[in-house]
Amino acid sequence: MPRYFFHLEHVKIVKDELGSEHPNFGAAKLHAVKKVAEILGSEPQTFWDADAFRMTVSEADGLVLFALEIVATMAPAAPPTKQRGTPRIRSD
Repeated sequence: MPRYFFHLEHVKIVKDELGSEHPNFGAAKLHAVKKVAEILGSEPQTFWDADAFRMTVSEADGLVLFALEIVATMAPAAPPTKQRGTPRIRSD
């Protein structure tokens, strides 16, 4: 069964070192959407901490297959907010 890796780029860049097996590409796409929904659903306020929220999905050899990106665009009529950060590389 193919192994796919689901890397997150948000306030930090978090590489998926373990990956997970899925029977096919379609199943991996569904897993990515569910994973993003789970992350944003558990801590929705963190979405606003950076300019973009991206999950990149790759094969074991590092070949990127697709990316999910969620971006918010503030309208001019929106009240001013604190400046959001940009993704940083995690220092583990």
